[in-house]
Amino acid sequence: MLQSMSSPWGLIALICGLVCAAAVPPAAFAEQATTDPGPQILVSGTGEVEIPPTQATFSIGIATTAASAAPASEENARISKAVSEALMGAGLKREEIIGQQLFVNPRWDWDEKSHRQKRSAFEATNTFQIKTIKIAQVGSYLDVALSAGATTASQVEFSAKDLDAARHQALGQAVAAARSDAEAIAAAAGGGLGELQLLSTEQNYQSVGLNHNVLALSGSARSREPVSTEVVPSQIKVSAQITARWKFVPGPKSR
Repeated sequence: MLQSMSSPWGLIALICGLVCAAAVPPAAFAEQATTDPGPQILVSGTGEVEIPPTQATFSIGIATTAASAAPASEENARISKAVSEALMGAGLKREEIIGQQLFVNPRWDWDEKSHRQKRSAFEATNTFQIKTIKIAQVGSYLDVALSAGATTASQVEFSAKDLDAARHQALGQAVAAARSDAEAIAAAAGGGLGELQLLSTEQNYQSVGLNHNVLALSGSARSREPVSTEVVPSQIKVSAQITARWKFVPGPKSR
């Protein structure tokens, strides 16, 4: 021992060993021995609830064409006013028109003689964005707007204002599904479930109900015998997904 201590390298190694041992508290060794959580079961679950829509969103478009920008814009303003008045007459409130966009652009066509694009006309397009809770009247709104001169109508998007109750119900379904799967896995492995170790949820998903494809009607089409537009509301789907982890308690046969 004295001979090994007489070597400077042996002395350095001994000092380093003592310092490293002193730097690690005894509790750390005990913690390392107890960090193993043992067997666990990790599962995910989903739940989905359908609820009726409470509001509908759609757009009405008015397009006009003229040789110059001013006449196209003026004609568009005239028809847009008629469409707006027709909608108000059908029961739509002014505050339910949540947006309006007007564009006036030149229209370019290919000229075979000059072999280049040539301005042929000006187009004015005005779009009304509408959101209403009167879902049953959406069809009549579309009819009166198109009869008053509107040229396009978008598909209708259905949504729901209050999703909390549906979200909570979907979460409950997701947790129940996850626990059912975990119990089945534990039983198949010859044991049972212990304490719940983890329960987390991801962002909920709400599907938007869609109905009524985009309409594009010409003047000749509008002059035909009118047929009432029927818009059937689509259900709103609210889904939730969770992740859960339980301790696995081995049974007599699985040990």
